[in-house]
Amino acid sequence: MTASSEQAERQSIPPWAWAVAVLGIAGLVNGIPHTIAGYLVLRFPTPFSGGPGTLSGPVVNMAWGLFNLGAGLALLGLVRQRLSDGRFRLVLIVLAFVLAFVTAWALGSQPLPDRFA
Repeated sequence: MTASSEQAERQSIPPWAWAVAVLGIAGLVNGIPHTIAGYLVLRFPTPFSGGPGTLSGPVVNMAWGLFNLGAGLALLGLVRQRLSDGRFRLVLIVLAFVLAFVTAWALGSQPLPDRFA
């Protein structure tokens, strides 16, 4: 094995690491608005709210948000050694911003009844 092939092998990120990192970033991005909604005592949709157009209370949002943050951090912990690769880290940062803006656009484009109730 030559030095260049060894270097290429070290620099390649396996598909499982990409999948774990993307799920970790998604958990972090999803956890932020739910945790903030819980902290600000706002109603916000969660998977437990009962379907489209319904909202969960602050305690459910805080629990769901903290679960997502913890799961996201745990998943990123599984690939922490790979985070030293600058390109890998840059792709994950860009993905986090894209997911945050898409989520904000999707939630902002739908009427949410009793938003501040």
